[in-house]
Amino acid sequence: MSQGRSRYSKEFFFQIINSIADFVRVVDTDNDVIYMNGAMEDALGEDLSLYEKNKFAKQVFNDFSVTRRTLETGEVIQQDQYYKNKSYSVKTSPLWNSNGELVGAVEVFRSNNRDRILHKQLTERNKSLNQEMISAASIQKALLPDLGFFQNLKVNYLYHPQDHISGDLFDLFSISGNKIGFYVSDTVGHGFASGMTTMFINQVMRTLPVEILLDPVKTLRELHRKFKDLHLDKGFYFTIFYGVYDKKDHKIVYSNAGHNCPPLLFNQKEMKTLELTGLPIMSYFEELDHQVKESPCYPGDHLLLYTDGLIECTNKKGENYGLHRFQKAAVKFPWDTLRGIEEDVKTFTGNRSKDDQSALDLFVF
Repeated sequence: MSQGRSRYSKEFFFQIINSIADFVRVVDTDNDVIYMNGAMEDALGEDLSLYEKNKFAKQVFNDFSVTRRTLETGEVIQQDQYYKNKSYSVKTSPLWNSNGELVGAVEVFRSNNRDRILHKQLTERNKSLNQEMISAASIQKALLPDLGFFQNLKVNYLYHPQDHISGDLFDLFSISGNKIGFYVSDTVGHGFASGMTTMFINQVMRTLPVEILLDPVKTLRELHRKFKDLHLDKGFYFTIFYGVYDKKDHKIVYSNAGHNCPPLLFNQKEMKTLELTGLPIMSYFEELDHQVKESPCYPGDHLLLYTDGLIECTNKKGENYGLHRFQKAAVKFPWDTLRGIEEDVKTFTGNRSKDDQSALDLFVF
């Protein structure tokens, strides 16, 4: 190493120090300044001439350091110091001669003002982002159906986003005559992308032609086509269970695009799951081929749609809440199904959740 350094003159190393944007200065064992780089000289200006002429100014100027302790102990010290209302991070290192004797110290002053400005900008940006997320969450909640009666269906729901914005969404709407459309969807991940996808789903489902909405398979096919047109990452997707309830013929016709939480259809006597396989909505697939099924649905029946945040939540032992517990809780309070589920989940998990938790209960009158 010393052979490499010997190729360069001392002036070369001083040029390097002078080119450093941070302030650099060297003091002797009396804490008198014996050298400072160009950046420090240019910044201090008039203070330097005052320093040369006035003993008091010299004392104040020399106190602008943590060097005194370094000169006494030989420690490397770093701390913040102020000079003329400006904050500096000062790092002082001891200088030793070839005999191991302490002969001075070198100080490096880095202004904290830039860091403070960046911190302020970051804080303001985070505040703005947080406000945007709160606004987006308000918009999402406005998309949820109204509680109470929708024609002959009594609507109740449970909606607990993990963060401000949820990847879950559910809705029901009148199609025509005696037909009512309903769905539950779950978008992969969390955050703005997932939240915007739920708004996309809502917009599409609310604007599709009646002849398409009456056919669950055609509805999922059209939803997939419009989703591909967004040109999102191929790994981004959502699941959706969509059905059409016919209150005159007392039946449900439904299709499933990868939603791994089959809705429950139950009354005081029996319960069944509306199971049906199908691929999720994602641009990776050019075309999707979904199936359709139907099930009778009469007054006194509950149709319960939900997302995996409820059945996959865990307790302190890492055990899943599971579908079996979910089904038992659903029938425990037939006149307040969601309250029974919510209380049972909280008791099991200790009120901990790592995912969005959503459920839509439709009680048929």
